[in-house]
Amino acid sequence: MSTVELPPIEGLIPHRGESLLLDCVLEHDDESTSVRVVVGAHKCLEKADGTIAPWAALEYMSQCIAAHESLVATDDGGSRIPGYLTAAVGVRLHRSRFEAGERLRVRTRRTRGRLGLGVFSHFCTIHLEGEASEESLLAEGRLTISIPRPARNVAPVAS
Repeated sequence: MSTVELPPIEGLIPHRGESLLLDCVLEHDDESTSVRVVVGAHKCLEKADGTIAPWAALEYMSQCIAAHESLVATDDGGSRIPGYLTAAVGVRLHRSRFEAGERLRVRTRRTRGRLGLGVFSHFCTIHLEGEASEESLLAEGRLTISIPRPARNVAPVAS
């Protein structure tokens, strides 16, 4: 995976302000991308006790997919187009909450799909940053994105 000259996350996905939950891209190659999430940096998801509900993992994964597809589009000379989460299969949340201040490593790997079909499937995982063992797995699942009107030489961005 490449860590050289990765662009800021703001240039990769359409989310802004409190809805942008990713901190930065950590690694990227043609098949996968890893990003960092700092839990609690965005107060919009925070519960009264300062924790974040485990379902936020779906949004972390979706935004990671968006970053990956945008990076692939850029690598191919294309531009990004919006995509939409259409399915979440086999999602397992191994925690009842995320704690404020935790640094998460969200990784996505494209498993199916190609430009022109309008559907891409990704397998995603979330670990505590710096730990990649099976015991530190916080969430996992396969997410599918749909692109309403695929265009030539343009890769999608999941939202």
